[in-house]
Amino acid sequence: MWNNLKRSLLNQGAYWISWFRLRSLLRTLDRSSLVIDCGANVGDISALFLGTGAHVIAFEPDPTAYDILAKRFQRMPNFTLHRKAVSDHDGHGSLYFHQHRNDSNPLAFTVSSTLLAEKQNVDASQSIPVEVIDLSTYLSTLDSKVDILKMDVEGAEIGILKKMLADGTYEKVALMLVETHETKIPGHDHEVADLRHELVVRGIRNIRLNWI
Repeated sequence: MWNNLKRSLLNQGAYWISWFRLRSLLRTLDRSSLVIDCGANVGDISALFLGTGAHVIAFEPDPTAYDILAKRFQRMPNFTLHRKAVSDHDGHGSLYFHQHRNDSNPLAFTVSSTLLAEKQNVDASQSIPVEVIDLSTYLSTLDSKVDILKMDVEGAEIGILKKMLADGTYEKVALMLVETHETKIPGHDHEVADLRHELVVRGIRNIRLNWI
């Protein structure tokens, strides 16, 4: 009971923080804009982008969240949905679930599903196979530049960003909003610190590592 309530409150808080941070950015989007939502979950942030008229491409590998997302926007012509996890390679992986997912409100814990078994709040014995897609490769196939890319993929961001910085595909995106999850994954605090340093040294300003 307490775990469900706590998770629901955290989810609501994260939404309102996101809304507050997005307010000015949303005013810059219109029907000609392209937004990519990596880790869309049930679509609360996608809905904000869609409200501007922008075309939204969403990636969500968790089956519970995906089903809700698909039904929620099934009649939106400017919404494209992929049941895939973004990563730094193409292929297949395991999606690990939150340790409290089997409680009475499993939907609340879909936000924590991850490709990383070492994430501290998951149960490594609870997972399903998922298709993964190389985000760098995907971006390189797009004809147009992406206005906003939001990435909240529970720790997989580190490998993705390293590859994007190495191959230059980060330049395909006007602005990237990234959550880094270093407090939940052992060793990621150093990885994130190194990324922040590289962004400063290279003068890269279109990647923000402070989504939530």
